[in-house]
Amino acid sequence: MIVTFVACLCGIILSSYIYIKKRRNQRLACPREHPCDTVLHSHFSKTFGVPTEILGVGYFISVLVLIFLPLMGFSPAWDLYLLFFLLVIGGLFSLYLIGLQVLVIRSWCAWCLGVAFTNLVLIVSLSHIPTELFAPLLKVQKVWWLVLHNLGFILGVGAATITDILFFRFLKDGKISLEEKGTMDTLTNTIWLALGILVVSGLALFIPEQTRLAVSSKFLLKLVVIGAIILNGFILNMFVAPYMRRLSFEGTAPARHFRRLAFALGGISFTSWYIAFFLGSFRKIPISFSVGLVGYAVILILVIIFSQFVERHVAKKHGTQESL
Repeated sequence: MIVTFVACLCGIILSSYIYIKKRRNQRLACPREHPCDTVLHSHFSKTFGVPTEILGVGYFISVLVLIFLPLMGFSPAWDLYLLFFLLVIGGLFSLYLIGLQVLVIRSWCAWCLGVAFTNLVLIVSLSHIPTELFAPLLKVQKVWWLVLHNLGFILGVGAATITDILFFRFLKDGKISLEEKGTMDTLTNTIWLALGILVVSGLALFIPEQTRLAVSSKFLLKLVVIGAIILNGFILNMFVAPYMRRLSFEGTAPARHFRRLAFALGGISFTSWYIAFFLGSFRKIPISFSVGLVGYAVILILVIIFSQFVERHVAKKHGTQESL
């Protein structure tokens, strides 16, 4: 309890300090090679128009309140229920912010990392939360969590589909402009939001029925596909998104290896989202986990091969030379 209290207090202080410094336009002491201002004043510093540090203050205060609510006679089940999902959302949001620094902004904020580390300590200190106490609540609310889970799939499949459509549309002139890259970045953020919704709602659906789902071939295969989407998304954001404009088919020495990677990863993302969607649409599948896993791997191999034929066709259409 002491560690939890101290972590919450540190999180509130750190987040408040960042907010005060930003409001006063004062620089924060950070390593020269990674100035905090690059991160703190980027257009990712706000979420739905709210400064991220304000969300941090609200998050740590909320956890603190939920810790002490049982002392005031609040239902332990509801308290743990809210606390558990608040920690899950907070953990995912911390990973998202760190991902932005690594993959998109390409700079570090030492103070932001301090907040993330504080949140990690907080989550570890509360990792003993007994989920069986609020499992009955989740079971009663199953239909709403299913709705949220389906919403996550709708956002993910829709964004993945639109991304592929716009990708080929943008390449009609042989290049991707800065504005077009911005559109692709927005769709990528939508996909990450969809994954966050799927993880949270998936946990809510898993906890009440974990005994059954832990041996379900459909659930295990779906878990593998979602994991593949996350890994694929990480590689896309790490090696493709920051250099999207290099996909140009103009010039005599195009980045052909880079384009091949982009086409392959795009195909994997598109296919995996639809497979996960169809798996979620059926109550059960008539195959074992191992057979389903092999089938998924074969499908991905075929998709990768097909994507390379598509890349070659588009390259020939634009008369791009085969060097590199």
